Amino acid sequence: MRKILTLLTVALCIFGASAQQKKADKQTAQWRYEIQPVVGEAAQGTALVRIWTYSKSNKVAISQAAKNAVHAIMFKGYPASNDGTRIVGREPLIADPNIEEKNAEYFAEFFKEGGAYQRYVSFVNNGVPDQILKVNKEYKIGITVVIMIDQLRERLENDKIITPTTTVQGKMPTVMIVPSKVYCNNHKCMKTYNNQGQTEYIQDYEKALLDNDLNQAITALNARLVARGFETKNLQSALNSIKNEKAETAVMMSIEGGASVAETPIDVLRRVANADIWIEINWNENTMKGGSEKTLTFSMSAIDSYTDFVVGGIPPTTSHNSFSSSFNIALAIESAIQGQFDPFCNTMVDYFKTLGAKGRAIKVRVFCWDDWDGNLMEEYDGDELNEIIEDWLADNTVGGKFGSPAISPSGKSMTIEQVRMPLTDAKGRDNDPKRWARGLRNKLKEDYSIPANISTKGLGELLIVLGSK
Repeated sequence: MRKILTLLTVALCIFGASAQQKKADKQTAQWRYEIQPVVGEAAQGTALVRIWTYSKSNKVAISQAAKNAVHAIMFKGYPASNDGTRIVGREPLIADPNIEEKNAEYFAEFFKEGGAYQRYVSFVNNGVPDQILKVNKEYKIGITVVIMIDQLRERLENDKIITPTTTVQGKMPTVMIVPSKVYCNNHKCMKTYNNQGQTEYIQDYEKALLDNDLNQAITALNARLVARGFETKNLQSALNSIKNEKAETAVMMSIEGGASVAETPIDVLRRVANADIWIEINWNENTMKGGSEKTLTFSMSAIDSYTDFVVGGIPPTTSHNSFSSSFNIALAIESAIQGQFDPFCNTMVDYFKTLGAKGRAIKVRVFCWDDWDGNLMEEYDGDELNEIIEDWLADNTVGGKFGSPAISPSGKSMTIEQVRMPLTDAKGRDNDPKRWARGLRNKLKEDYSIPANISTKGLGELLIVLGSK
């Protein structure tokens, strides 16, 4: 008899738990919750949030908090804090609200009891509620959790629920992170450079990289960019390549009065690194409470390394988390850019798509060598040389687009702005100005016996010198 009662008790407990779970799932299906960011340190690629769950049973609310938190990150995101901590908000991973309904079976499986959702959330303080409030006839339970956002995004991309960062003509833009000029100036990492008799102050990147915090920041941001599909170029590696080449400047003589076209050290670095976009970063640390805590104000800008056009950026944003003496720059930056990094990446990709459709804008400068007796106004088969060059540009630019040529009175030089070079060549290989201009050089040599030397100043300025190779 005692055994029968024991078995009956166990059965009732199982039935009760099952009934309670069904009730919990039914309540969760309504997705009644609130989410808010929480002050504190979270690892890179994660978010620290408090999820408020409503239920008539406080036990049900606690058990369903993890599902609610993952659902919130997927479909709602969260606004910036309004309690004085000034934590930046975050956009939802899934921008289209119709996706949930269109993929109802997928999400039912994902959020079922013991489902995949639990891999992307962990409780803080072992799931003990921060606060339990009685609101009318139900409970409002606040629990702090950590959401593995980057891993969750990757899962949704792999399952084809959301579209991954798209490529342009089979490639993503390559990027390189550098400290901004403001950062270098504030950290006394500037050096003088003699640019054709004019003294200029430029960034001393080698000195800047002696700062361990800068290296940590670059490493952390590179990891986030790689996770979004970008190819990153390493600043230190590029500087080492320049040393190996023993190249500080490159100077090419032109015809007009022995003038020269000089490459600055920054031009050389851009050419050697060969990154489509430079990302300049800057931050300021502010000490609080007698030196025991710090905040960080961080900003970053994306710049087309061919044209210096500002592609996008994250304006100065302050992380108001209270970082102790064990200040971690990577975590501080992570906190500062919450909710802004994905839009920043999307801006770079959208810009690159525009380049794919319209071509990359470069400047073309044509010079005639000192000892060559020809000039750009000389006729070949009834056409002036400058017209021959323009015809080639019309046939080899995207949409035949380029600016009006400016020819010197002597006919010894010509400058053409906004020349729309295609991103890839006929074989689908990445284009650069020198590769692209080989066709013009070959045409001039084969059709008109005009030797030509092609080189670049930085990345975005193509130099063609006629009469010498």
